[in-house]
Amino acid sequence: MNQPTSESPITECADATLELLTKRIRELGDKANQLLLFLSFALVMAAILETQGHRLGSCQTAFVTIAMRCWVWAIIPIVISVLPLKELRESCTRWYNWVRWFKFVLLWVAILSVFLGTVFFLLGVWSLGLGKW
Repeated sequence: MNQPTSESPITECADATLELLTKRIRELGDKANQLLLFLSFALVMAAILETQGHRLGSCQTAFVTIAMRCWVWAIIPIVISVLPLKELRESCTRWYNWVRWFKFVLLWVAILSVFLGTVFFLLGVWSLGLGKW
């Protein structure tokens, strides 16, 4: 006689999906931590350059200031994305999927802001031949 197993195929599938979502959420959190690490160094470097304003032209200083503002704005979605939202409803596939997409969107908003800040920073450092104004 066939004895019922403790795990049905549906439960095993849900567990596998839940494990996959948990892994992906962890990876997104790791990427957010890497971005925070980059931003800490970038903001320190930009602050040092900005305080050396007598060595930079006004145009270069303005670009570095804009870069810093972009990078500071990038901190907000990153900090939100590292919140432990997954813990609010443990072992819920629908909730984990929502958290994954939420963190994905926040991470891309931060990445775009970091990229924009990097472009302005490079413009400030190299200033495309504008020199001191």
